[in-house]
Parts: sequence; structure tokens; C-alpha cells
Amino acid sequence: MVNLISVIFVLIGSLIGALGALVLKKGTSKYTFRALLKSSFLWIGMFLYGLSTIFYVLALKNEELSVIYPLVSTTYIWTTIFSIRFLREKMNRWKYLGLAGIVLGVFLIGLGS
Repeated sequence: MVNLISVIFVLIGSLIGALGALVLKKGTSKYTFRALLKSSFLWIGMFLYGLSTIFYVLALKNEELSVIYPLVSTTYIWTTIFSIRFLREKMNRWKYLGLAGIVLGVFLIGLGS
């Protein structure tokens, strides 16, 4: 049986990691590389990535890697949702099909555990 706390930790970690990607993207669109090193966007994004890693480590402590790590792919789902909502990026059927594949894969991993 899958450890529910570990799954929750991974989902929280994936959400935080997606927020980190969003913050980094916001920063890179405004700054040159040199200015980016001084930007709060860079440091906040890196902090969020580090925080998400802590949640992944906590999840791995109590569950098998083969169960937990595929759930990390939910980061792609969060990132896509955030990029549509906050960056106004466009979706097409191939992107939706890819997201459906991720959701199906995560579901199948859950069934197999």
C-alpha cells in the first residue's frame, strides 16, 4: 500500500517546483544574464526548487523510489497550468495529449502499487 503522506509530500514538492519555474521564467524575461544574478526572481526561484527537493527527500524516506519518482512528473501539469494562467501561454492538442499521458501514467503507477 502506498504511503499517503509520501504522496502528499511529492505533490506539494511538485507544486512548489512548478512555482519555482514560474518565478524563474518571470525573471528571465526581464533581465540580462548578468542582471539576473542580482535579481530576486532568480534567488526566489532557486529557493523554491530547493524547498521542493526537501519535500521529495521526505517522500522518498518512507516510500519506494519506483512509486514516488513518477509522481514528480505532476510538476509538468502544474507548470503548464501556471504558464497558461500567469504567462498567457497557448495550448494546442499535442500539449493536451501530452498532459493526458502524464496523468494516465501517474494513475497507472498508483494502480500498480
